Amino acid sequence: FEGAAELLEGRNYDVIIANINRNILLEDIPAYNKSLNSGGELYLSGFYSKDIPAIRKECEKQGLESSDYIEREDWVALRFTKN
Repeated sequence: FEGAAELLEGRNYDVIIANINRNILLEDIPAYNKSLNSGGELYLSGFYSKDIPAIRKECEKQGLESSDYIEREDWVALRFTKN
């Protein structure tokens, strides 16, 4: 599915990809976590490197483990895994 986090409700996935700004990601991380299967991967992008600490903090708060990232210029993509 492509669209807002509300589309995830009642569904479960092995992989969720979200490419949107920092504030919306921070708001939607709990919904992503709720729909992510155990062992699943969450990919987040569309934000700046300076936003990494806030994104990581919220994901860790939800029990998601940071596993990888890539950075190009000031843009970042992070990968988290649900254990």
